[in-house]
Amino acid sequence: MALPSHLETTSLRLYLLNIQAKILILGNGGLKTSATYQEDEHLHKCVKTLQKIDIQIKEREKQKVIVITGTELLGELSFTIDDE
Repeated sequence: MALPSHLETTSLRLYLLNIQAKILILGNGGLKTSATYQEDEHLHKCVKTLQKIDIQIKEREKQKVIVITGTELLGELSFTIDDE
């Protein structure tokens, strides 16, 4: 998926989970202050949180607690994420 042209030169990083072709979960991000997100404590934390959410969704889908159909995630979508 291409970004709108006005976002191609932005100094922001935005993170997302691509669950399926029609389901994207937007995460947090911030200003680009380093070459990689690993070098920025805030951005690294944002990525780690999204990775944990991705794991939770996949586990719940495997256990059939969450069902993904078309453009919807159905089921128990509330969870707690450790931010450590």
